[in-house]
Amino acid sequence: MLGQELEWPTSASRSLSSNFGENRDDHFHMGIDIKTKGTTGHPVYAVNDGYIFRMVSNFSGYGKALYLKTATGHTAVYAHLEFFSPLLEKVWELQKSDKNSYVINTQFSQSEFPVKKGDIIGYSGNTGSSFGPHLHFEYRDDTDSPLNPLTHGFTLPDRVTPILKEIALTPLSSNALVNASSISQSFPLYRDRDGTYLFPDTLNVFGAFGISIKMVDKREGASNIYQIHKAELWIDNQLSFSLSYDRIPYHQTRRAKTLIQPTLYRHNFGEFQKLYRHPEHETLTIHPSDKSGINELSPGPHNIEIHVWDVAGNKAISKGMIVMDFPQKVRVDKIFKDEKVITFALSPKTGATPIKKATLYSFTPYGYADQKIEIIHQEQVGKELHVTIPTIAIRERIIQFICKNQSGGVAAPVHWQEDAPISDMINLIPDLRISHTDFGVLFQIETGRYTEADVQLKLANDHTFKAYPVKQIQPNVYLSDVIMPQYLSEIKYVDISFMKDGQVRDVRFKYHFGLAENGKAIRILSQDKHCSVLTNKNTVYNPVAFWIDKVKKGAKVKNGFQLSPVYQLQPFELTFKDTFRVGIRYDKQYALHSGLAIYKFDQKDEKWIFLPTKNDQAEHILSTTLDQCDAITIIQDLKAPKIVSTFPSKGGHYKAIDVDKIIVVIDDMLSGIDGNEETLSLKLNSKPVLFAYQSVKKEISFYLKSPLSAGPHDFTVTAVDRVGNKIAKTVPFLILD
Repeated sequence: MLGQELEWPTSASRSLSSNFGENRDDHFHMGIDIKTKGTTGHPVYAVNDGYIFRMVSNFSGYGKALYLKTATGHTAVYAHLEFFSPLLEKVWELQKSDKNSYVINTQFSQSEFPVKKGDIIGYSGNTGSSFGPHLHFEYRDDTDSPLNPLTHGFTLPDRVTPILKEIALTPLSSNALVNASSISQSFPLYRDRDGTYLFPDTLNVFGAFGISIKMVDKREGASNIYQIHKAELWIDNQLSFSLSYDRIPYHQTRRAKTLIQPTLYRHNFGEFQKLYRHPEHETLTIHPSDKSGINELSPGPHNIEIHVWDVAGNKAISKGMIVMDFPQKVRVDKIFKDEKVITFALSPKTGATPIKKATLYSFTPYGYADQKIEIIHQEQVGKELHVTIPTIAIRERIIQFICKNQSGGVAAPVHWQEDAPISDMINLIPDLRISHTDFGVLFQIETGRYTEADVQLKLANDHTFKAYPVKQIQPNVYLSDVIMPQYLSEIKYVDISFMKDGQVRDVRFKYHFGLAENGKAIRILSQDKHCSVLTNKNTVYNPVAFWIDKVKKGAKVKNGFQLSPVYQLQPFELTFKDTFRVGIRYDKQYALHSGLAIYKFDQKDEKWIFLPTKNDQAEHILSTTLDQCDAITIIQDLKAPKIVSTFPSKGGHYKAIDVDKIIVVIDDMLSGIDGNEETLSLKLNSKPVLFAYQSVKKEISFYLKSPLSAGPHDFTVTAVDRVGNKIAKTVPFLILD
């Protein structure tokens, strides 16, 4: 369909604040958000001939919205409107009166409200769950699946090429490695003179892996960032994976989170879109090919290209080289030292490929990265690489060598020290961190001080144990290989063993793991047995080890009383297929207390978020539902909502012409308010009125149908928060003669 065949939806602007397909944490953005100059009341138009078949008004979601069925069978959706056209506004008022409710969802026949292309059908607004004045516009096909408006007749000029920022490589099998590591790693992209984005260096992989990319689109004259339109991954000139944001059925919207690399996102490294798809994840309409993007390449170098387009056809390209090779081990020998310089010989310990390049870092004995060391001189001597650095760089420092061979392969890190203080293994106070990848579990040991003792991981129960080797990835940090979740189902203890000169010291950590599998529900308890996770048969895609950490020091609770420890549910990094139940037991002394609920901690906004909670007073257990593992606790909220401001104000004197509406801004500092007609009410001169509520602004509003008479008036507003705390306030004011 040609662009000129369709009317642009509004005269307010042709600028966007958001476009189609953007990830909104748990769903896709299914339309475009058109800027309206920060104001409301701009005309919106019928984009084609057709008829209005649906009218909606809500306190949340789309607020006031119209649905237009076009002559071509498409549906155009206009959301967050301030007003409908005069005729439709009258119909809406009648619908509200008939139902005695602001919440309307009415459908019309083809003959009732026909429109022509260009007819004004409403006016832009800021109603519902809207973060500012704008028009949310959707364009759907005959199956009611949202289409990308900018590829289906609503074209906009654009000369700005998408921006590619970083790539990430993720190991996707139990033996896979990226630059000799089992964890996801991200790398910056560098733009050359012709605009191509280049990898920072040749990257080394072993086993199955996937590529993700952090990328955005931009437009002239706007600071906003947008979703790209298409992306393709090419390996050795063969298409490996592709994305195309053209059409997304509504039943797929909750799978948006499967497109984002979860570990990097959950640890606040940003949004990397995956250029691969796990076999167990649903194939979405944005996947135009059946290629998975999960690669296990043949040994040697491989060319990588990533092509990215916006809807106007502007194209960005990223290029680089990946070498498939098992990480080489390197030997470090000191061959010369005086007061000024020290020289090392770096040679292959495994494999025959000569060492080509080395990067050196110094660390303090406490494990802090000190600096990247300046190399004074390096030269190739047979298969060895001789590297000379200042002698001062090694004083009381541990040196880390990161080496590459002539094939581009990255060797496992090697650590060397000569005069750094070494901690006795008896005095070490190790810490243990556990992370869960898509293909297994990693145990990371942090010793706190540098030691020359051998370090080993043991997984044990009351009867048996199994030892696992660990790799030293930093002077004070050791990482296990990937361990299958199934191996943890009977484990009660994780032991860290230090061994030197025939002596052994074990440090024990208690854990209670539970194995969740597709088709099987399980229950996991915390060590203190006061917090539980109950999965359902569809919670996980693959086997997952769940456990619960009791947090020693959680985020501070403001405006409420914390009545339980903070529990960090694990695994924190994974994306789940479905929800699971969580429960926290509280002290019986609180059984008859009001205002209790479970809250989760939002890392992004750094605040506690209320969760709809069920209270089993007989068992003293609160329970709720989650779709990802968060930090949770019980908080008691005893504070009622607060009236922030009103118009008219209390005791105010006004002319009738100046009071055309009543506005009340309310807030609740902890549990929040579910904006609906059961939790909010407004009375004008003791008579209930059908008001609107803007859930983001937390604003109640009511437009007067006729001017108020001279004399005293009042309105009363009541609000109930999510745990039952209530406020009622009457505001008197005077209309002057």
